Amino acid sequence: MQRKLIVITGSSGVGKSTLAQTLQEELLPEHWLHVSVDTIFYCLPRSVVLRVDHENDSSTVDSKAIVTSAYACARTLLDLAHKVIFDAVILTEKGAQDMLRAFDGFDPLLVELTCSWEEIEKRTLARGDRTLAEAEHGYRNACGRLGAHHTFDSTRASAEQIAAQLATIMRVGSAA
Repeated sequence: MQRKLIVITGSSGVGKSTLAQTLQEELLPEHWLHVSVDTIFYCLPRSVVLRVDHENDSSTVDSKAIVTSAYACARTLLDLAHKVIFDAVILTEKGAQDMLRAFDGFDPLLVELTCSWEEIEKRTLARGDRTLAEAEHGYRNACGRLGAHHTFDSTRASAEQIAAQLATIMRVGSAA
């Protein structure tokens, strides 16, 4: 049976969204939809997003509701027979269990993306949409929360290289 859900986890700045978008192209002609917690977060008013991203001030945001909504969106797409690539930063064991519960019955392929702190720092500064404090918090807390089926280090491996490996894994898995 072919999997319909790929979950990519890792800290901010490791390249989860870039990998998801590259993997979408690699898996063509099948259409995979990319959903993340940021998909919902960036629906908030721009002033709120900027306050969270640049000042680490999430005092006016119900983060749990944002995460729950992202899971619900992905789950709805899966229920409607879409294939989904979901990416998220998972900081706690409870967060990992909540996500697995949200996707219960869909047997996700769990992928963890890692990266050196020096590279995350460089990427975070280049992006300019997060603080280094947020990136460092994720770097220190987001590793190993899920029992990933596959782990990739994006420090030196490109999104294209990792996506090609994952596409092979997906194709071999569906042939079995």
